[in-house]
Amino acid sequence: MSGRKKDEKTASIPEVKEIMEILKERWLEINSDEGMSHFQEITYNYVNKFAKFDAKTANKIKKLLMEKYEIEEIYAINIVNVDPQTVPELRVILEKSFTGKTLTDKQLEIIIEEIEELKSS
Repeated sequence: MSGRKKDEKTASIPEVKEIMEILKERWLEINSDEGMSHFQEITYNYVNKFAKFDAKTANKIKKLLMEKYEIEEIYAINIVNVDPQTVPELRVILEKSFTGKTLTDKQLEIIIEEIEELKSS
């Protein structure tokens, strides 16, 4: 595998977890004796520990936040990663977001409710 970067994309922890699971299978097929590198193993353990839900749910939440509320992608990903449960937690994540600053507490409550609905569906 070359060290060249093909492209770059911002990804949430659940998305990275899904990618790492696919790559781990491939690494084991290619070289079952060696497996993943130390850094890859640390990353794999981290995403397995901190992913709050699966990548499909993460993408639904990110899409909701970006399309319905026009929240910037980086803040939508942070919301997916942290999974805030209260308005103050959500407000902290959005404090530097141009769009997030304009949302009222009521709107933030609705966002939290919509996220919970997506997680349970």
